[in-house]
Amino acid sequence: MERRLTVWALMVWLMLPAQMWGGGNVPSTDVQRRDGEILVKFDTDVSERRRQEIRALVDATVVQVFSSIGVEYWHLSEAADIEAVLNRLASLPEIVYAEPNYVYMPQVLPDDPDFGLLWHLHNTGQWVNGGTGVAGADISAPEAWDRETGDPELVIAIIDSGVAYEHPDLIQNVWTNRGEIPDNGLDDDGNGFPDDLHGWDFVNDDNNPSDYSVDLYGDGHGTHVAGVIAAAGNNGIGTTGVMWRARIMPLQVFDLFEVNAFGGIQNAIILAAVEYAVRNGARIINCSFGGYGESAAQFDILEMAHRNGVLVLAAAGNDGIDNDMLPIYPAGYALPNIIAVAATDEGGRLAAYSNFGLNSVDVAAPGGNFFPNIYSTTPPDRNILFSEDFETGDSQWRMGYRFEAWSIGFSEDFGSNVIRDSITEYHDNESSYIQTRFPIVVDNYRGLHIQFKSRYALEAERDFVYVEGSADGENFSVDFPFTGAFTGFSNGVETINGWGGEETVDPEFYLRFRLSSNDTVNFDGVSIDDIRLTGIRWVFTGDEYGYKSGTSMAVPVVAGVAGLVWSHRPELTHLEVKQAILASVDPHETLVTTVVSGGSVNAAAALTVEPDDDGMEKTFDDDGGGGCFIDTAAFSRRTPF
Repeated sequence: MERRLTVWALMVWLMLPAQMWGGGNVPSTDVQRRDGEILVKFDTDVSERRRQEIRALVDATVVQVFSSIGVEYWHLSEAADIEAVLNRLASLPEIVYAEPNYVYMPQVLPDDPDFGLLWHLHNTGQWVNGGTGVAGADISAPEAWDRETGDPELVIAIIDSGVAYEHPDLIQNVWTNRGEIPDNGLDDDGNGFPDDLHGWDFVNDDNNPSDYSVDLYGDGHGTHVAGVIAAAGNNGIGTTGVMWRARIMPLQVFDLFEVNAFGGIQNAIILAAVEYAVRNGARIINCSFGGYGESAAQFDILEMAHRNGVLVLAAAGNDGIDNDMLPIYPAGYALPNIIAVAATDEGGRLAAYSNFGLNSVDVAAPGGNFFPNIYSTTPPDRNILFSEDFETGDSQWRMGYRFEAWSIGFSEDFGSNVIRDSITEYHDNESSYIQTRFPIVVDNYRGLHIQFKSRYALEAERDFVYVEGSADGENFSVDFPFTGAFTGFSNGVETINGWGGEETVDPEFYLRFRLSSNDTVNFDGVSIDDIRLTGIRWVFTGDEYGYKSGTSMAVPVVAGVAGLVWSHRPELTHLEVKQAILASVDPHETLVTTVVSGGSVNAAAALTVEPDDDGMEKTFDDDGGGGCFIDTAAFSRRTPF
């Protein structure tokens, strides 16, 4: 199958500190969605014949059905006007709702490799990455651990970029599907996912939800989240999570270097992941992402989780805005099983970047400052395996051609030397290439990713540039990881990316760029610069830890606290666990008017709460921890429609 390489338009607004929008400006909140894709729910009494008629009416193809909520995921024709289709469907009595396939973004802030301590668990006022924290501005974890360190059978699903579950500090706490026989290619437990031993990768549709992700500022968003929740405690290595013991279920919904890239996480993938989590025994779901697209289908799938007693933790967002005025989802849905989480800094204050909402954000938790200072697990480092900027000639390359050889020259568009297939227009029936003179060593590297800059003008769908690989330097193919082809016209100089996921190439390979043209229309061809191939050597040395900040990091703190409460009191319902968390917070002046509970989570105090029959919280012994008493039935929450 021919692969197409992905051209990105980098979207970074969710990863920027709120204070960077000066002069009273607010961040862009344009709702992102997938082109040509919608989610549709029929009334339950609509016949299959009528459903087929309606699909044909709008020229739609069913991609997937979420049977737990009766929602269908449709692809429309390339010529379809989504708004017209949605309006047409909305006029039909058989349709409950039809909506775009929204995309959502991971809620992480910029991070650089800086010093930090586990102040979010135990803050003594220590120096924290350039500033001094405030003693007690933490979750009282040591006091909580005197009572409970976690239940090794409690399953927490992490819907994220996957988890590097072989990490020495995570491996003992990773969920294993006991109904599967490893690597036999069969769906032994009949859940529709063959060999799903440790979860599922919904991006690449395979059974390897390992975390090879790279974001703008570092590696391993999902692995970092997993370590905050349940890095193994008291094991003599690395760090510890809020829970020492748990079962982490990795569910991968984005790569960041894959086709979804910075375009976000498409809603259909989120629906599939939530459905999987509920059906496979998760009690808690961690959602460290968000977006401004309100989805009825997402509401339905999370309501289904509620009906099944599953607690959902969701990020309030990093835009520094009031979610009561402009909600972010899934945190903003009016569902009783959702806990929307804001972030606090090392001083216990509402973090300057954090979204808030007196009626819509439930609680706060440590998420760090503008500088990254939440310490947790990461995948192994990503290494540069090959690079070329063409400033020192073409010594790394061999060339071949029918009419004209590739050549190096200065380009004003790039502002640097580039390599190009032809001086002016390329020739009819050209077949020319550059290939690496020596093999690139990729032994035991995963998550291979190629990135290069290019300006190209090619006859669309007739003339192509192929990015190819070869094990022997003679027989090249686009079937290698990260290889593919592009055609048509670039929008100036573009960055092109090819993603290899978990695929490996052992032990070495040759890289080739090849122009292939026919005999009709010729254009300027292709110019290429700044080629970089990276990968992760999947070997753990003990140094796989790093720092991040954001509401993405605050959410797993609360997920871990919920896990401790449920481990300590397994008879509680998911709503009683939520009540215990919100009724036992440490109040703070910056939180009283910005979150429902008025405070930040206190794990030790949450373990002592005794919910009574009417949902009110009784007085509890907090062993010195702060607390306030909330009637959760009185919470004012936004309605979904």
